[in-house]
Amino acid sequence: MQPLVLLSFVGLALAGLPYQGLFHGRPRHGFVDHGARLSHQRAGKVVSSNAEDYPGVDTKWFTQKVTHFDDSNKDTYQQRYRYNNNFRKGNDIVFLLIEGESEASLRWAGYPKYQWLQMAADHGADAFQLEHRCFGQSRPYDDLSNTTLEYCLMEEALEDVASFIQGINVEMKYKNPKWVTFGGSYPGILSATFRSIHPELTVGAVASSAPLTFTFDMWEYAWSMEETFKTIPGCAEAIQNSFTHAQQMILDEDQRDKLNTKLKLNPPFTKTTNYIEFDNFFENLFAVFQDVVQYTMDGRNEATKGPEGKEIYSLCKLMTTNDDPIDKLWNVIVWSNDQDGEAITEFPNSYDDFITYLRNETFDDEADGLPQASNRGWLWLQCSQLGVQQSTDQGKNIFGQIIPINYFIRLCKDGFGEDFMSAQNQYDRTAALRKKYGTGNYKATNVVLPNGSFDPWHKLGFYTPDEENGVVPVPIDGTAHCADMYEEYDGEPKDLERARQIVRDNVAKWLK
Repeated sequence: MQPLVLLSFVGLALAGLPYQGLFHGRPRHGFVDHGARLSHQRAGKVVSSNAEDYPGVDTKWFTQKVTHFDDSNKDTYQQRYRYNNNFRKGNDIVFLLIEGESEASLRWAGYPKYQWLQMAADHGADAFQLEHRCFGQSRPYDDLSNTTLEYCLMEEALEDVASFIQGINVEMKYKNPKWVTFGGSYPGILSATFRSIHPELTVGAVASSAPLTFTFDMWEYAWSMEETFKTIPGCAEAIQNSFTHAQQMILDEDQRDKLNTKLKLNPPFTKTTNYIEFDNFFENLFAVFQDVVQYTMDGRNEATKGPEGKEIYSLCKLMTTNDDPIDKLWNVIVWSNDQDGEAITEFPNSYDDFITYLRNETFDDEADGLPQASNRGWLWLQCSQLGVQQSTDQGKNIFGQIIPINYFIRLCKDGFGEDFMSAQNQYDRTAALRKKYGTGNYKATNVVLPNGSFDPWHKLGFYTPDEENGVVPVPIDGTAHCADMYEEYDGEPKDLERARQIVRDNVAKWLK
């Protein structure tokens, strides 16, 4: 896979792109991101994306309708999926990993230590991985124009899953299939929601780190980060001090040059810098801290295994030194990138170039190893349906009022145009999806819902057990985003073992 630092495209300079670790709450290169690969390689591990390294995993194509809701549109597209037959015992037990807002990683289809494949081995299951429409090679049309993106909606993705299951049942001649779906993060939403709207097609669902309450302004994300930092003495106070200093220096024209120098901003702030550039700067700076908290101790790569890697404990050591408050921020930026295998010499800082980047409507992911198409697709899902924009509008907090919800409203407008993304349109579309799927009053049968206590997304999770219907929330202490899905590792948070056993027990119960 590719380095975290993006290469230039169509003449766009690297300086125009934001911090490379996280993009609005998602790994910049997808679930098993490119930085994860670099981290493994630095530790002497091999993380392959070559098909020959995953024998028994075939890449195939399934014909889908471009839209499941308009019979007048007869267009179809080819949706990519992978079939792992290494564990097959011909017992009509079928596992489906639903992919989400990035290219579907071959590693997730073939690496046998991931939990869903461990369970596939236990039960002799056929294992399928389905790529999400409009990501990777699963393209309803040849671009990501606004017209195409109107088909890149959660409702369409859910019906893709239904169509896929029904089609594979026929193709594989299953007699009495028992399907179980798996998904984490946004795919966790899909897995849980699919179980609630199509219970006839599966026997159960595992939905890891799934935010099931949709809200346009997810100020709870920063609130959760603050709670996590407060578990380490002195850390939250040090972060607050550094962010306060940065805000004060931006407001003082004479201090901006000092901030430019210490954080190596490119382009630097000037006396005439527009306010949107300040918001964009703080969004990129905040993302560095998001990236560390969201994946603390999840074990997805060597950097996040144990208390000496890329996690909150090491970050807090850097923040609680006697260094200058702004120097601390730069130290965290450098350390975070280094943990992902990439040195950083400057901090990208241009809103206009970022918008130019996001307006690119081409599928570039496979051609150049860039995540631009996935980032545009994910921003579309947020702006048009999910919301969950991570502002700091929760009131008094350690970060300050650095990222207002208006920043995201403008970003959506600038990225997709006022006609598609007026403020009212954004609110209305999120409200409509919330009413349909995401009120927080989740109803289903046979669903396990794991959530890590350090994961900021857990604030929108579902925690009301329903023993009669088999709805089982699983809070996991001391870990973060989707940690229950990865391989086991020495020194992992103690509560992970308990959580994984609950998942295994419930899957086994459904299959009986």
